[in-house]
Amino acid sequence: MPDEGREPEDAGPVRAPRREDAAAFAAAALVLGIVFAGVTWFVVSGADGGTALDESIGSAIHSVAVSNAWLVDLSLVLDWVGGGGVGTAVVAVVALALLVTGGARRPWGLRTYAAAFLILSAAGGSIINTAVKAAVERPRPPWNGLWASEASSSYPSGHAQAGITVWVALAVVALVMLPGRGRWVVAVPLLVLGPVIGMSRTLLGVHWPTDVLGGWTLGGAWMSASAVIVILVASRRSGRQGSRP
Repeated sequence: MPDEGREPEDAGPVRAPRREDAAAFAAAALVLGIVFAGVTWFVVSGADGGTALDESIGSAIHSVAVSNAWLVDLSLVLDWVGGGGVGTAVVAVVALALLVTGGARRPWGLRTYAAAFLILSAAGGSIINTAVKAAVERPRPPWNGLWASEASSSYPSGHAQAGITVWVALAVVALVMLPGRGRWVVAVPLLVLGPVIGMSRTLLGVHWPTDVLGGWTLGGAWMSASAVIVILVASRRSGRQGSRP
């Protein structure tokens, strides 16, 4: 991202991400993308008894849910938090706050790029998830409708993916933008919340385990790719500004 050294108040507690950081995010996107492709092949082809494995693990998780009502209640809360309405609202508020507080002083400062990253990660992730669901068209587990009901294609889990593209992405922004130890106070709960949202979907019986794994890996790949895109765009703009007389 652009050199923020000229504007300390917009630099945050750590240095702004730079072009070399894009390599790490790109590597993460590649690895997670490969894992997602493997899970998708496993689901579509039923390789190594994929359906049987899902049924075995899913049945075990279902038994745990039946025996622990408090887990179901907690999962229903997580289901609401991980839903599109809450995530969209949170991303919109945080992105708007970043744009309003940063744009007045420096339209293309770190806050602007952080907002762009959040929007790209969340909105792009939602679009990609919808497209993959339409392509795979996997039926829901037989427990769908017991505690929660979903009518769309099962793979990949949109909640699990949003847990990464929304809530983990917010944690990344917190680690860059917030001062001192406060960034960890905010980021750690978000880093836990993101994956746990996906786990709740299997407890509620609306997703197979591989649906959640697919959502996690696709979400992680797209969030990392979003970071690469924003960092490279920011670095390019910074380079252009630096070359001006």
